[in-house]
Amino acid sequence: MAQAAMRLWAYSELSDRGHARYGDTFTVRPGMLPPGVLTRDRDAIRRLFTGDPLGKRHGNDILRNFVGGQSLLMLEPPEHLARRKLVLPPFHGERVQSYARLMQQLVSGELDRIQPGETVAIHPIAQSLTLDVILQAVLGVSDATVRRRLRAIFDALNTPLNAVALFVPVLARRSRWNLLSKRPWRLKDELDALLFEHIAATRAEGAAVERDDILAMLVSARDENGDGLTDAQLRDELITLITAGHETTATAIAWGVELLLHNPAAMANARDGGDAYLDATVKEILRIRSPIPIGAARYTLEPFTIGPWRIPRDVAVLVDAHGVHHDPSIYPQPDEFRPERFLEKPPDGYAFLPFGGGAHRCLGASLAMLEMKMFLGEIITRLELAPLSASLARAVPRGPTLAPRGGARVRVLARRSPARVAADASPPEPSLM
Repeated sequence: MAQAAMRLWAYSELSDRGHARYGDTFTVRPGMLPPGVLTRDRDAIRRLFTGDPLGKRHGNDILRNFVGGQSLLMLEPPEHLARRKLVLPPFHGERVQSYARLMQQLVSGELDRIQPGETVAIHPIAQSLTLDVILQAVLGVSDATVRRRLRAIFDALNTPLNAVALFVPVLARRSRWNLLSKRPWRLKDELDALLFEHIAATRAEGAAVERDDILAMLVSARDENGDGLTDAQLRDELITLITAGHETTATAIAWGVELLLHNPAAMANARDGGDAYLDATVKEILRIRSPIPIGAARYTLEPFTIGPWRIPRDVAVLVDAHGVHHDPSIYPQPDEFRPERFLEKPPDGYAFLPFGGGAHRCLGASLAMLEMKMFLGEIITRLELAPLSASLARAVPRGPTLAPRGGARVRVLARRSPARVAADASPPEPSLM
């Protein structure tokens, strides 16, 4: 099988060239890691998400140091399905939809501070907004001092250097000789202490304080045996939600503004075409510029066949979300930004992968979709913007994502009116499978 070197900052080019030259499946060499198999074959992807002869094994080890070993991300069947069933209810559409008013208040306050004539970067604005959602809707932090401390930690951890120190395996070892890793790990320890303190306070409140945040619901969740989540399990699930839902959603919003400003017809329709068109716009943004263009590795527990290829055991197989999203047999003219394609014929579950798929689909997908619709809808409806460049920004690595270079900088021409009302269409229900 043909091989190609893989680097995150050039991932889309590698994927496009590799599939054009070798077909749906080929071998990649990801930096210092052993060679793996990259595929956009939809039958293989279906089996990757649902099949027994595959496991996570070392595939998520890069995340274990930060998210913890008891996160849903790290679990294998049958523990994975049992945990997913326990933590799923807070992410159902109706429950997630209840946060729409909060999101509108947050974005309105942020946009009120922006004045015509200013040049602003959308990405940091989106980062601030998505972090506010985490602090209030996910964690339920009402204390202003705790909120400021958590925000300071998140902001510090989100720098490129700290992200590298936490997630690059060679650097993520907690050694006293590893000077690069000391500061991010101190921040991580401080974050853990705050989370455990907040979990304990939430447990102590019990039913005495009425709360509708996700943490409060997870604390009260019980399985069929009456057992709930331990503090360590809650901490790991919260860190997973933060890691998966902060930077990725902010990056997607930044790409959304970039793409709409360079596609005026789509911008007009997104403003005036109603909720269905805005929903299609969000999906097209996630298709053409997935913040994380490659899925987590699954390891073959026994020989695994993809098309004509027989993959030996203990080999990493990676889902090429970018490759699927740019496959012309699924999406004609895949490099064109055309939200209408999601109104005409929605793709099946293994052809749209910004949140993974099957039992491994991101729990927070509904929350992320609602955030994108609310924040993006408010930004483009309330502000008249102009791009600073005639061409779309280049994608550059930012932590685990590929973000627009420069943070999606725009010029604010004028205010528009009125603001959008909270979206009335429920986000899609998450599922166990």
